[in-house]
Amino acid sequence: MDFAVIVSKDDPAGMNIAGFLEGKLPQGMRLHFIGGNQCFADSVDEIKADFFVFASKHRAASGRPSLTCHAVGNWGKAEAGGREKTLVKTSSFLLRNYLLELNRLKAEKNLPFDATMECSHHGPFLRKPCVFIEVGSSEPQWNDKAACAAVAEAVSKATSLKCAGDIAPVIGVGGTHYCSEFSKLVLRKNFAFSHVCPEHALQFLDDALLQQAVTCSLESPRMIVVDWKGLGKEKARVMDLLSRQGLPVERVQRLLR
Repeated sequence: MDFAVIVSKDDPAGMNIAGFLEGKLPQGMRLHFIGGNQCFADSVDEIKADFFVFASKHRAASGRPSLTCHAVGNWGKAEAGGREKTLVKTSSFLLRNYLLELNRLKAEKNLPFDATMECSHHGPFLRKPCVFIEVGSSEPQWNDKAACAAVAEAVSKATSLKCAGDIAPVIGVGGTHYCSEFSKLVLRKNFAFSHVCPEHALQFLDDALLQQAVTCSLESPRMIVVDWKGLGKEKARVMDLLSRQGLPVERVQRLLR
């Protein structure tokens, strides 16, 4: 499988990451530079590759230092690229590999950063599968050489659709934008998340979107994991929705025991 690592020339974190990657990518991986905001880069579908890895900045009002990875798509309105109520294909195994490697590098290099998954959000809309791997959450971190080097190392060493051991691919429902409980499950147990619908987007979740989450996961999900405490006012409706589909449903709080 050929991977294209997509970097925007207008993205300071992406360009810093690319600087550590140039000449160091293994066979089957190539750097591609584009202009503009990667969230709107629908045209990268035309690049000859099987899978796209977007190396980019992560922006958050908190400015909290973070190393993140996530799937792409919109549960509701397309406010930052992509299409409304449309998810993009992704790999739960690749996201697991990235999260594990980011946490390993954070500890090894003593980086004062959080390393976590995020829920599925923003664009672009692509026919081919993709993930985002990012440095956040404001300009000081985007220009932090050690953090950008760590992301580059994760990309060069952990870009694989294979996982060691018997890993269960799953979908996540509920919880925070930063998937705090689901990230714990990946780090402590043999689970790998593809698409995650957080509490703030549950109002949009319906049968069609749930089916998209299944079909847009390269590794067929074995179950749906819910953050029971993070279902909010949508709990009854969402649990009824999940009970009508064919996958087992488990609470993350029980799986973490």
